[in-house]
Amino acid sequence: MSKKNLTSKMLTVKMLTMVILVSGFFYACNPEKKLAKQFVYQSGKRNVLVFTPEFIYKTNQKTWLLDSLKGTFTEEQKDSLLWEMSKYIKNINDSIFIKKFSRGFFYQLAKYGFNVYDQDAIDLFMKNDSSSYLINIPQIELDETIYPYKDKTVINGYTYFHQHYLNALDLSTWFEISKINDSTINKEVMFASDIITDDLNGSFDYDEEKDQLKYYYNIDTLTINQVYNLAIELGKRYAGYTYDYLLNKYILAHKQPGDTLQYYWHYNLNYNKLYPVWDEEDKLIPVDK
Repeated sequence: MSKKNLTSKMLTVKMLTMVILVSGFFYACNPEKKLAKQFVYQSGKRNVLVFTPEFIYKTNQKTWLLDSLKGTFTEEQKDSLLWEMSKYIKNINDSIFIKKFSRGFFYQLAKYGFNVYDQDAIDLFMKNDSSSYLINIPQIELDETIYPYKDKTVINGYTYFHQHYLNALDLSTWFEISKINDSTINKEVMFASDIITDDLNGSFDYDEEKDQLKYYYNIDTLTINQVYNLAIELGKRYAGYTYDYLLNKYILAHKQPGDTLQYYWHYNLNYNKLYPVWDEEDKLIPVDK
């Protein structure tokens, strides 16, 4: 390696190291992060009362299934037909799904240090005189649909695609979060969504001698049990989103007057670390946004 190239490489390494050090120093000294740490390490027990919905709104979005039927139908008849023609929503038990979601949500909130109460324990909750929150989950919605998945590969400069239409359930959840006797957290309606699909494993196989391209794949069809398992995982995930929401509300309430939130912060419970959230899908979103 020439002296010039070696010097250039050393400068590049030094610059990269400097960027990493500056970034680490910036985050370490960030006043928002300091406030976030205050929230995480606050002494005293937090209490939360959680209301969950009694049923789930379920819709079959595969309206094209009606194209194979002859006759004219009212909107009510169409809804009934789509319900009967659904593969998942008619077989998902609302009570089981909500119970599993609540189990995950309550479990994770407890890991964050909350005393968690359900709507049957309002009297016990009201006896608390420490920091207390109300979380209402007014609606959960499951939409049965399909998910267009496109696999691709590049061979000899050409891009090839293979598209699949996978079974899918689009899950949407709404939250109303407030703090008792604290105007800094008004009852704001928040939203989160996720999607679960068939599990597809596919690969392209190119035969150079024959100049032939084949695509091999295997699909594990989405099951009802997988949907129930997802309910538990979403409960845990959304509990984390809820904690982050309260964390960032605390930062806003204690920042200098007129300052806005520069970063939206996430607390990783497993690693006891604070990070900025870069992806909008990794947090609760205001409904009016």
